[in-house]
Amino acid sequence: MRVRLALATAAMSLSLSQAQAQSIDGLLSNVTETISDVTDVMLPGVTNIRIGLGPVITPAYEGSDDYKIKAAPLLSFRYKDLVQVDNNQIRVNVFGSKNLFRTENFKAGPLLKLDFGRDETDSPDLLGLGDVGTSLELGVFGQYTAGPMRARLRVQKDILSGHSGMRIIGDLGVAIYRSEKVAVTGNLSSTWTDGSYMESFFGITAAQALASGLTAFTATSGLKDISLAFGANYAVSDSWALVGNAGVSKLLGDAKNSPIVSVQGSSTQFVGGIFAVYTF
Repeated sequence: MRVRLALATAAMSLSLSQAQAQSIDGLLSNVTETISDVTDVMLPGVTNIRIGLGPVITPAYEGSDDYKIKAAPLLSFRYKDLVQVDNNQIRVNVFGSKNLFRTENFKAGPLLKLDFGRDETDSPDLLGLGDVGTSLELGVFGQYTAGPMRARLRVQKDILSGHSGMRIIGDLGVAIYRSEKVAVTGNLSSTWTDGSYMESFFGITAAQALASGLTAFTATSGLKDISLAFGANYAVSDSWALVGNAGVSKLLGDAKNSPIVSVQGSSTQFVGGIFAVYTF
Protein backbone atom coordinates (compact mmCIF):
# COMPACT_ATOMS: atom_id res chain seq x y z
CA MET A 1 0.00 0.00 0.00
CA ARG A 2 1.43 3.34 -1.03
CA VAL A 3 0.68 6.35 1.12
CA ARG A 4 1.12 9.85 -0.21
CA LEU A 5 1.13 12.66 2.32
CA ALA A 6 -0.57 15.77 1.00
CA LEU A 7 -1.29 17.78 4.14
CA ALA A 8 -3.07 21.04 3.40
CA THR A 9 -2.93 24.05 5.68
CA ALA A 10 -5.81 25.15 7.88
CA ALA A 11 -6.16 28.22 5.68
CA MET A 12 -8.14 26.13 3.22
CA SER A 13 -10.95 26.08 5.84
CA LEU A 14 -14.34 25.59 4.17
CA SER A 15 -13.44 27.19 0.83
CA LEU A 16 -12.08 24.34 -1.32
CA SER A 17 -11.37 24.90 -4.98
CA GLN A 18 -13.07 22.48 -7.36
CA ALA A 19 -9.79 20.63 -7.99
CA GLN A 20 -9.26 20.17 -4.26
CA ALA A 21 -12.86 19.13 -3.76
CA GLN A 22 -12.56 16.54 -6.54
CA SER A 23 -9.62 14.89 -4.83
CA ILE A 24 -11.42 14.43 -1.50
CA ASP A 25 -14.92 13.65 -2.78
CA GLY A 26 -16.14 10.13 -3.45
CA LEU A 27 -15.02 7.95 -0.56
CA LEU A 28 -14.79 11.02 1.68
CA SER A 29 -18.58 11.05 1.48
CA ASN A 30 -18.51 7.84 3.52
CA VAL A 31 -16.54 9.66 6.22
CA THR A 32 -18.97 12.57 6.47
CA GLU A 33 -22.00 10.25 6.26
CA THR A 34 -20.78 8.23 9.25
CA ILE A 35 -19.89 11.37 11.17
CA SER A 36 -23.34 12.86 10.52
CA ASP A 37 -24.88 9.63 11.84
CA VAL A 38 -22.89 9.67 15.04
CA THR A 39 -23.54 13.35 15.73
CA ASP A 40 -27.26 12.83 15.15
CA VAL A 41 -27.19 10.20 17.88
CA MET A 42 -25.81 12.83 20.24
CA LEU A 43 -28.02 15.71 19.06
CA PRO A 44 -31.28 14.32 17.64
CA GLY A 45 -34.16 16.47 16.46
CA VAL A 46 -32.71 19.89 17.21
CA THR A 47 -31.76 22.97 15.24
CA ASN A 48 -28.02 23.25 14.97
CA ILE A 49 -25.09 24.07 12.73
CA ARG A 50 -21.82 22.15 13.03
CA ILE A 51 -18.57 23.11 11.39
CA GLY A 52 -15.33 21.22 11.69
CA LEU A 53 -11.88 20.67 10.27
CA GLY A 54 -9.55 17.72 10.50
CA PRO A 55 -7.28 15.27 8.69
CA VAL A 56 -8.82 12.54 6.55
CA ILE A 57 -7.23 9.64 4.71
CA THR A 58 -8.79 8.41 1.47
CA PRO A 59 -7.66 6.64 -1.70
CA ALA A 60 -6.52 9.01 -4.46
CA TYR A 61 -9.52 7.72 -6.43
CA GLU A 62 -12.05 4.96 -5.88
CA GLY A 63 -10.11 1.78 -6.59
CA SER A 64 -6.65 3.22 -5.95
CA ASP A 65 -4.00 1.76 -3.67
CA ASP A 66 -2.43 5.21 -3.42
CA TYR A 67 -3.62 7.10 -0.32
CA LYS A 68 -3.67 10.78 0.53
CA ILE A 69 -3.94 12.55 3.86
CA LYS A 70 -5.57 15.95 3.68
CA ALA A 71 -7.12 18.58 5.89
CA ALA A 72 -10.83 18.62 5.05
CA PRO A 73 -13.86 20.63 6.15
CA LEU A 74 -17.04 19.33 7.72
CA LEU A 75 -20.26 21.31 7.43
CA SER A 76 -23.52 20.02 8.87
CA PHE A 77 -26.87 21.72 9.36
CA ARG A 78 -30.08 20.42 10.94
CA TYR A 79 -33.41 22.21 11.16
CA LYS A 80 -35.52 20.19 13.55
CA ASP A 81 -36.84 17.11 11.74
CA LEU A 82 -37.16 18.80 8.35
CA VAL A 83 -33.86 19.70 6.64
CA GLN A 84 -30.52 17.90 6.82
CA VAL A 85 -27.38 19.24 5.12
CA ASP A 86 -24.07 17.35 5.20
CA ASN A 87 -21.29 18.99 3.16
CA ASN A 88 -22.49 18.51 -0.45
CA GLN A 89 -25.78 16.71 0.25
CA ILE A 90 -29.24 18.06 1.18
CA ARG A 91 -32.17 15.94 2.39
CA VAL A 92 -35.71 17.13 3.15
CA ASN A 93 -37.93 14.99 5.35
CA VAL A 94 -41.44 15.15 3.89
CA PHE A 95 -42.36 12.27 6.17
CA GLY A 96 -41.27 12.65 9.81
CA SER A 97 -42.35 13.15 13.39
CA LYS A 98 -43.14 16.87 12.93
CA ASN A 99 -43.52 17.19 9.17
CA LEU A 100 -46.16 17.33 6.44
CA PHE A 101 -46.90 13.62 6.81
CA ARG A 102 -46.37 12.69 10.45
CA THR A 103 -44.77 9.34 11.15
CA GLU A 104 -42.85 8.37 14.25
CA ASN A 105 -40.32 5.87 12.91
CA PHE A 106 -40.33 6.51 9.16
CA LYS A 107 -38.67 9.37 7.26
CA ALA A 108 -38.68 9.97 3.52
CA GLY A 109 -38.30 12.78 1.02
CA PRO A 110 -36.19 14.25 -1.78
CA LEU A 111 -32.43 14.64 -1.74
CA LEU A 112 -29.86 16.54 -3.77
CA LYS A 113 -26.17 15.62 -3.89
CA LEU A 114 -23.26 17.33 -5.65
CA ASP A 115 -20.58 14.90 -6.82
CA PHE A 116 -17.36 16.48 -8.08
CA GLY A 117 -16.46 13.46 -10.19
CA ARG A 118 -12.85 12.53 -10.80
CA ASP A 119 -9.87 14.35 -12.30
CA GLU A 120 -7.17 12.38 -14.07
CA THR A 121 -4.57 14.51 -12.28
CA ASP A 122 -5.71 12.97 -8.97
CA SER A 123 -3.26 10.12 -9.58
CA PRO A 124 -0.61 9.13 -12.15
CA ASP A 125 -2.58 5.90 -12.54
CA LEU A 126 -5.42 7.87 -14.15
CA LEU A 127 -3.38 9.60 -16.85
CA GLY A 128 -4.92 9.03 -20.23
CA LEU A 129 -8.34 8.15 -18.83
CA GLY A 130 -9.76 11.67 -18.90
CA ASP A 131 -11.95 13.37 -16.32
CA VAL A 132 -15.37 12.41 -14.97
CA GLY A 133 -17.38 15.62 -14.81
CA THR A 134 -19.27 17.14 -11.90
CA SER A 135 -22.68 15.57 -11.31
CA LEU A 136 -25.80 16.83 -9.57
CA GLU A 137 -27.70 13.82 -8.29
CA LEU A 138 -31.42 14.22 -7.68
CA GLY A 139 -33.14 11.47 -5.78
CA VAL A 140 -35.34 10.22 -2.98
CA PHE A 141 -34.66 8.45 0.28
CA GLY A 142 -36.58 6.49 2.87
CA GLN A 143 -35.51 5.26 6.28
CA TYR A 144 -37.09 3.32 9.11
CA THR A 145 -35.84 3.40 12.70
CA ALA A 146 -36.54 0.76 15.33
CA GLY A 147 -34.75 1.21 18.66
CA PRO A 148 -31.01 1.59 18.00
CA MET A 149 -31.33 0.31 14.39
CA ARG A 150 -31.93 2.31 11.22
CA ALA A 151 -32.50 0.93 7.69
CA ARG A 152 -32.22 3.38 4.80
CA LEU A 153 -32.52 3.31 1.01
CA ARG A 154 -31.46 6.09 -1.37
CA VAL A 155 -32.00 6.36 -5.14
CA GLN A 156 -29.96 9.06 -6.90
CA LYS A 157 -29.80 10.04 -10.61
CA ASP A 158 -27.38 12.48 -12.21
CA ILE A 159 -29.14 15.39 -13.93
CA LEU A 160 -25.99 17.27 -15.04
CA SER A 161 -24.47 14.60 -17.33
CA GLY A 162 -21.33 14.26 -15.24
CA HIS A 163 -21.45 10.48 -14.91
CA SER A 164 -25.02 10.37 -16.33
CA GLY A 165 -25.82 7.37 -14.17
CA MET A 166 -27.91 6.22 -11.25
CA ARG A 167 -27.04 4.71 -7.89
CA ILE A 168 -29.13 2.86 -5.35
CA ILE A 169 -27.58 2.83 -1.87
CA GLY A 170 -28.86 0.69 0.96
CA ASP A 171 -27.48 0.81 4.47
CA LEU A 172 -28.13 -0.48 7.95
CA GLY A 173 -26.95 1.64 10.88
CA VAL A 174 -26.88 0.93 14.58
CA ALA A 175 -26.16 3.02 17.67
CA ILE A 176 -23.68 0.75 19.44
CA TYR A 177 -23.10 2.83 22.55
CA ARG A 178 -24.28 6.13 23.97
CA SER A 179 -23.53 7.98 27.17
CA GLU A 180 -23.64 11.63 28.19
CA LYS A 181 -20.34 12.37 26.42
CA VAL A 182 -19.68 9.45 24.08
CA ALA A 183 -21.55 7.91 21.15
CA VAL A 184 -20.44 5.08 18.85
CA THR A 185 -22.23 3.98 15.68
CA GLY A 186 -21.73 1.31 13.03
CA ASN A 187 -22.95 1.23 9.44
CA LEU A 188 -23.10 -1.54 6.83
CA SER A 189 -23.90 -0.39 3.28
CA SER A 190 -23.90 -1.51 -0.33
CA THR A 191 -24.29 0.33 -3.63
CA TRP A 192 -25.85 -0.73 -6.93
CA THR A 193 -25.07 1.38 -10.00
CA ASP A 194 -26.27 1.36 -13.58
CA GLY A 195 -24.09 0.93 -16.65
CA SER A 196 -23.60 4.67 -17.26
CA TYR A 197 -22.19 5.22 -13.78
CA MET A 198 -19.94 2.13 -13.95
CA GLU A 199 -18.69 3.01 -17.43
CA SER A 200 -17.85 6.58 -16.36
CA PHE A 201 -15.70 5.54 -13.39
CA PHE A 202 -14.48 2.05 -14.29
CA GLY A 203 -14.85 1.64 -18.06
CA ILE A 204 -11.95 2.13 -20.49
CA THR A 205 -12.67 3.10 -24.10
CA ALA A 206 -10.40 2.15 -26.99
CA ALA A 207 -9.01 5.71 -27.10
CA GLN A 208 -8.39 5.69 -23.32
CA ALA A 209 -6.70 2.29 -23.60
CA LEU A 210 -4.34 3.67 -26.23
CA ALA A 211 -3.56 6.77 -24.12
CA SER A 212 -3.17 4.95 -20.79
CA GLY A 213 -1.66 1.63 -21.79
CA LEU A 214 -4.45 -0.29 -20.09
CA THR A 215 -6.74 -2.84 -21.72
CA ALA A 216 -10.09 -1.60 -23.03
CA PHE A 217 -12.89 -2.57 -20.65
CA THR A 218 -16.68 -2.25 -20.71
CA ALA A 219 -18.22 -1.87 -17.25
CA THR A 220 -21.85 -2.89 -16.82
CA SER A 221 -24.47 -2.39 -14.13
CA GLY A 222 -24.39 -4.29 -10.86
CA LEU A 223 -23.38 -4.15 -7.21
CA LYS A 224 -20.42 -1.79 -6.94
CA ASP A 225 -19.32 -2.23 -3.34
CA ILE A 226 -20.02 -3.30 0.21
CA SER A 227 -18.77 -1.12 3.08
CA LEU A 228 -18.45 -1.23 6.86
CA ALA A 229 -17.80 1.93 8.86
CA PHE A 230 -17.68 2.99 12.49
CA GLY A 231 -17.99 6.48 13.95
CA ALA A 232 -17.42 7.93 17.40
CA ASN A 233 -18.26 11.26 19.04
CA TYR A 234 -16.70 12.62 22.23
CA ALA A 235 -18.32 15.76 23.66
CA VAL A 236 -15.52 17.92 25.04
CA SER A 237 -18.00 20.64 26.06
CA ASP A 238 -21.48 21.86 25.16
CA SER A 239 -20.10 23.35 21.95
CA TRP A 240 -16.97 21.35 21.08
CA ALA A 241 -16.61 17.70 20.15
CA LEU A 242 -14.09 15.32 18.64
CA VAL A 243 -15.67 13.17 15.93
CA GLY A 244 -13.91 10.27 14.21
CA ASN A 245 -14.56 7.69 11.52
CA ALA A 246 -12.90 4.52 10.20
CA GLY A 247 -14.24 2.38 7.37
CA VAL A 248 -13.38 -0.26 4.80
CA SER A 249 -15.02 -0.96 1.45
CA LYS A 250 -14.73 -3.87 -0.96
CA LEU A 251 -15.32 -3.19 -4.64
CA LEU A 252 -17.42 -5.81 -6.43
CA GLY A 253 -18.32 -6.90 -9.95
CA ASP A 254 -17.05 -4.82 -12.85
CA ALA A 255 -15.73 -2.18 -10.45
CA LYS A 256 -13.38 -4.81 -9.04
CA ASN A 257 -12.56 -6.32 -12.45
CA SER A 258 -11.73 -3.03 -14.17
CA PRO A 259 -8.01 -2.65 -15.01
CA ILE A 260 -8.20 0.71 -13.23
CA VAL A 261 -8.58 -1.34 -10.06
CA SER A 262 -7.23 -4.84 -10.79
CA VAL A 263 -4.03 -3.63 -12.52
CA GLN A 264 -3.47 -0.13 -11.15
CA GLY A 265 -5.06 -0.26 -7.71
CA SER A 266 -6.85 -2.40 -5.14
CA SER A 267 -10.44 -3.55 -4.62
CA THR A 268 -10.07 -3.03 -0.85
CA GLN A 269 -10.47 0.62 0.15
CA PHE A 270 -9.88 2.28 3.51
CA VAL A 271 -11.09 5.68 4.73
CA GLY A 272 -10.78 7.52 8.01
CA GLY A 273 -10.87 10.92 9.59
CA ILE A 274 -11.00 12.85 12.82
CA PHE A 275 -12.55 16.29 13.21
CA ALA A 276 -12.72 19.02 15.80
CA VAL A 277 -16.36 20.10 15.52
CA TYR A 278 -18.06 23.23 16.85
CA THR A 279 -21.85 23.25 17.30
CA PHE A 280 -23.83 26.51 17.26
